[in-house]
Amino acid sequence: MGVEVQSSQATFFTLRRHHLLKPSHSCDALKVIDDVLGLNAQGALNYQLSLCARVRDLNSTFIRESLDRRALVRTWMMRNTVHIVSSDLFPIVQTALRESFVEEWNRWTVRTGSKASPSTWECYYPDVMKALEDGPLTMSQLSERLNVSEEDTRRIVHRVVREMSLKALVCHASSLGTWHHETEHTYARVDRWLPDFRPMKEEEAKRELILRYLKTYGPASMQDFSHWSGMKMKNAKPIFDSLKPYLGEVRISGQRQSLLALKEDVEEIAETKPVPVVRLLPQFDALIMGHKDKTRFLDPEHRAKIFLPAAEVAAVMLVYGRVQGVWKMRKGGKAWSLEVSPFKQLTEEHENRLEDEIQRIRGFTGFEIERKDA
Repeated sequence: MGVEVQSSQATFFTLRRHHLLKPSHSCDALKVIDDVLGLNAQGALNYQLSLCARVRDLNSTFIRESLDRRALVRTWMMRNTVHIVSSDLFPIVQTALRESFVEEWNRWTVRTGSKASPSTWECYYPDVMKALEDGPLTMSQLSERLNVSEEDTRRIVHRVVREMSLKALVCHASSLGTWHHETEHTYARVDRWLPDFRPMKEEEAKRELILRYLKTYGPASMQDFSHWSGMKMKNAKPIFDSLKPYLGEVRISGQRQSLLALKEDVEEIAETKPVPVVRLLPQFDALIMGHKDKTRFLDPEHRAKIFLPAAEVAAVMLVYGRVQGVWKMRKGGKAWSLEVSPFKQLTEEHENRLEDEIQRIRGFTGFEIERKDA
């Protein structure tokens, strides 16, 4: 049967593990990135604000400096999307998910006619590795080194680099642009950029990744993990089965499906109490992307306001554990506007906490930000 808890207890347990109830100190920023298993890197300002929501007194240069000194690495990871993870976590994620990465990538590229077979582009690998031998290059520089000029062939170079990234041959290196708006990325050989990188044993990596996922995103289902990671259910199930001695069942009151959590966390989940907190989370935040079933945070009638066409994901306003609105920040001249669209009228207390959040973003970014209401 497992332990029965209220939905709010599961919600606030996850929020605590995401460092969203009590942000951590800046000296623990790398640990926070590890705890949430990486930052989705779709937009520099987005991943900066994701970490800022979890770390107080964060310097806006921290992520870029950590990438440059290789404490962090950016490449295609969960769900075949670009993420930033620590260099220590990278071998776990890459080894655990490589099979799923490559299988899904080959299925898509062959189905769309981009290549004839899974191995079609492997003939390009030696030339790319040789071109990157002397250091990182932008995609334009790499195409020039490979003597590629035709548009169709340049597109293939982009896809070959992505394919090689999924196989841990290539990764992102430094980026051009500002800390909040990158204009171009450079790419490097993993064996040169991360010389200490060593793949793990596959089953060991999968076990470790699932345990880490449940530590931060639990209680959760196997479907939740599969959705978050991109690992096929058929590949995840044997690993979950092998971890049964370490897992406990948690049932949320009013729901039929049992969820899983680390045994050591079950009691803490059952004792969790709500905390009055308002958070502004950016697009593609780890919390919002972390579960297939998002009902613990999001009412179903609001889902279409968050998950938008063309795979866009809105920035959300989290009020006492629930998504209660969306927001967006735009630059106009030297100033920025921050527009908030609540799903319902906020109480005076919620308004005060929202103002604190906006002030926190002003302090982190150094931007002149004017609040606007939709």
